[in-house]
Amino acid sequence: MGNTNILHCDLDAFFASVEQLDNPELRGKPVVVGGSRHSRGVVSTCSYEARKFGIHSAMPVSQAYRLCPQAIFLPVNMARYQELSRQVFTILSRFSPLMEIISIDEAFLDISGCFRLYGSPKKIGGLIKEQVYSELGLIISVGISYNKFLAKLATDLDKPDGLLIITAEEAVDLLKPLPVSKIWGVGQKTEQSLHRLGIKTIGDIQALPPGWLETRFGSAGRLFWELAHGIDHRPVETGQERKSISREETFPEDINDISYLEKLTTHFAAELCAKLRREGLETASITIKLRYSDFKTITRSKTIEPCNSDLVVTQVAEELLHNAYNGKRPLRLFGLSLGHLSSRADLEQGTLFESPTNSAHNEIDLLMDEIRGRFGPDAINRANLLP
Repeated sequence: MGNTNILHCDLDAFFASVEQLDNPELRGKPVVVGGSRHSRGVVSTCSYEARKFGIHSAMPVSQAYRLCPQAIFLPVNMARYQELSRQVFTILSRFSPLMEIISIDEAFLDISGCFRLYGSPKKIGGLIKEQVYSELGLIISVGISYNKFLAKLATDLDKPDGLLIITAEEAVDLLKPLPVSKIWGVGQKTEQSLHRLGIKTIGDIQALPPGWLETRFGSAGRLFWELAHGIDHRPVETGQERKSISREETFPEDINDISYLEKLTTHFAAELCAKLRREGLETASITIKLRYSDFKTITRSKTIEPCNSDLVVTQVAEELLHNAYNGKRPLRLFGLSLGHLSSRADLEQGTLFESPTNSAHNEIDLLMDEIRGRFGPDAINRANLLP
């Protein structure tokens, strides 16, 4: 437990809000997104005006129509929602590079290193709300706490247009009267199982010994007990889809030609960095792998400032190669791995301190990517790869 450095940002009734934004005549009216009133689909999202009639997400559209026949029923316009979603996440990225996107309309931010730039957590939350509304016309709720579970709970407790902080001092008492369904991971079936055990509120869980739920629900039971006490160790994770990328080659015959290994390093770096740029990622850790003819394997790594530059990665990898290998023992395999991947913070914070040299390197890399994309991977290469 500690500082309130985790933000959960959730767009209010996102799909319906976009429809009301694009068609002002819909503002203040019950809007249901999911299909025409005669469709067999389900409700994707509905406006808060529609929720007053008991309509909610995942409800059959036909049932929603019976509850509120005067509602405006609209089809899903996913391309438009994705367009605005990207713009919202661009705004969030201004405040921290540590962003974990949960869905099209919500994300976590870790603002631990951002207080000196933007002020207190509450001020940062307010700035996010102001900028999303002033630039896009959308309302976003922000929950703030010292972990992800409580930050999301804060958002849920203060919608719509909310800004709520849950501190470590108040967390346990705030949780006590809430139903067990508010615990992350407790679905309908688990809720029913807990009810059969006489456990209906989070306070009921707080009163149990630490291992009691674990004996009945396994590791999930332990998690429920920890969350009930405001404990959640999960970090905000960026680039969850990919933790590292690598390239390696096993040679047809063992080699000890350092100049060939240098060319291979350059080639691997170019290939991997191009992949990073396509996916909007940067690496902060470079590792080489050497496997000798007797199958003994060694690795050497170095941590760097986040980048996706061919030149930087090549220079660091060659430095590791020269420090680890003198050409005396033959190798059967060489590999290059880029780890500690994160989304590229190329917006305000990311570009504030970018040097002209790095900017020039990035422009060259992007130009080479474009040429290779149009004319093939071998259309242009670094000079040291030429025969």
